[in-house]
This record gives sequence, C-alpha cells and structure tokens, in this order.
Amino acid sequence: MTLLALYWSIMIVCYLIAGKLRCHKDRFHFLDKLTSFFIYLLIFLMGLRMGADKEVTSSLGSIGVQALFITFLTAVGSMLGGTAARKIVHLNRHALPAGTEEEGAVERSGGVNTSGIKSSVIICLMVICGMLLGYFVLPQLMPPERFEEISGNLLVIGLCIMLGSVGFSMGLDGSIVRVLRGAGLGVVLVPVFSVLGSLLAGVVYAFLTPMTMREGLAISAGFGWYTMAPSVISGAGHAVAGAVSFLHNVLRETMGLIFLPLIASKIGYIEAITIPGTASTDLCLPLVEKYCNPETMAYSFCTGMLMCLSCAALVPLIIGA
Repeated sequence: MTLLALYWSIMIVCYLIAGKLRCHKDRFHFLDKLTSFFIYLLIFLMGLRMGADKEVTSSLGSIGVQALFITFLTAVGSMLGGTAARKIVHLNRHALPAGTEEEGAVERSGGVNTSGIKSSVIICLMVICGMLLGYFVLPQLMPPERFEEISGNLLVIGLCIMLGSVGFSMGLDGSIVRVLRGAGLGVVLVPVFSVLGSLLAGVVYAFLTPMTMREGLAISAGFGWYTMAPSVISGAGHAVAGAVSFLHNVLRETMGLIFLPLIASKIGYIEAITIPGTASTDLCLPLVEKYCNPETMAYSFCTGMLMCLSCAALVPLIIGA
C-alpha cells in the first residue's frame, strides 16, 4: 500500500504540473512513445523476474495446469461481471453512455482488427523472451537474490516514470475531473460485479477440481495479489492451494498485461480492465491510457482498488487464517 501511495502521489503531482502547461499541449506528442517504451521494458523485466524465480518455474507442472484453469475462469467471470454492470448503467463498449461514440475510438482500440492483436503478440513475446533469459542466462550472471533486489528497484523506478507520464498526459488532456463526475454509479457497480464474477469463478473451480470450496474461493479472491493471498493461504496450512494461488495470481497479472489490448479492441474497454485484477490500479493503467480512453481510467482505478481491499479482507476470512 505504501508503493501504491507513492505511485498515485507521482501521478497527481504530474497531473497538476501538466494542468499548468495545457496551452503547450502540442509540444508533448513524444509522451505516447515514452509510455510505450516503458510498457515494453517493464513487461520484459517482469518476464525476467518470473524466469529467475524458482518458485514460479518449479510450479509449471500439475499445479501450473490448475493455476491456468482458475486464471481462465476468473478472467471470464470478471469480464462477465463487468459486462453485466456495463449493461445496467447503459455504457457502450467504449465505456461511454449508450448511443454516443468517442471520436477516434476505433483507432485507439485497434482500428479494423490488427493493432490490439499486434500489441498483445508483442507483449507476449516480451514475457516469453524475458522468462527464457531469466531461466537460462541470469543464473550464470548473478545470484537470484541479487537480481531480485535490483529488478525490484528497477520495477519501482520504471513504474514511477511510466505512471508519471500517464498523469502528465491526463493533465494535458484535462478531462479526468469531468470523467469522474460523469461516471456515476458505474464506478461502484463495475468493481463490485467484477469481484463477484471472480468469486463465482472460484465456486465453479471448486466444483470441477479436488479443491475444497473454501480453497477455491480463497484462491479466486487473490485478484492478482501474488504477494499476499498465497502467503495467507499457505500460512493457514493449505500448501497445495497456496502454490496454486501464487502461480494463479502471477498468471492473472501477466495475462492481464498481455490480453488487455486485444480484449479492449475485440470485446470492450470495461471488460479489458477487469482481467488484471489488482494491477488495474497501477501497473496496467498505462495500457488502459494507451488502448482505451480517459473514461476507462476511472473504472480501472476503482476496480483495482476494490480488488486490493477485497483481497486483504476476504482471503483471511475465507481460509480461516
């Protein structure tokens, strides 16, 4: 939560600075390229960290299959929840009131068919290349503990720069206050329905696997927070469920990064921001800003925040820790 406060403080400061420079907006076209560069760089770094993490690579057997299954179910459940909320508050697939269209929405979401797919493929390749280098090359260069420390610091620095760029872009645009005022009930219903959809996926998972209902719900309530949920579940004596939870939450965040551009272009902006879970409030915001629109930023932030709070409250309660 301390890092989250840091990230959002930087975004707010950059937003306020950019607000003073709004009359010079045309001078800052390079921000889009800067954001894209850091998106790909940080995703590659995350791939390196995953490949170098023996806990992740050693769990890619039967536990990996279970983790992939629950990740698919929670992604679908969250998207269905987001769609239901979007229909209730009468939003179109671009997170705008039904019957309206955003100028340039087609171009931002991927044009005819190619941009969203191309971005998802590039991101996927960055993750795979990073994992391969992290697994085969990095152990020859430095101890895993040393790389974990260095890469962790680089991730924080990169995220600060990237989110500062997003805040600056939002400040130049100047529409976020209007967006938050106009979002209304949607900023409550979209997060709530996304959380409920993910939890329902945990129930389905428990019925279809050897996991108990308590374990299935606790795993699905991780919402991508791989540093907290697995620790609580394992600490409560559920070792296998803890391992599945860890890999599932890593996969949920990674799949959110990979597929957000594709889902945004093919299905809808609201559905896209429900997939990454807690990362919707920080790591995935640059992707939301790039492939969606300012309206979607409000839903993304609120969804990620509710998932953070829900994870902290629900996982210990469900698992009985």
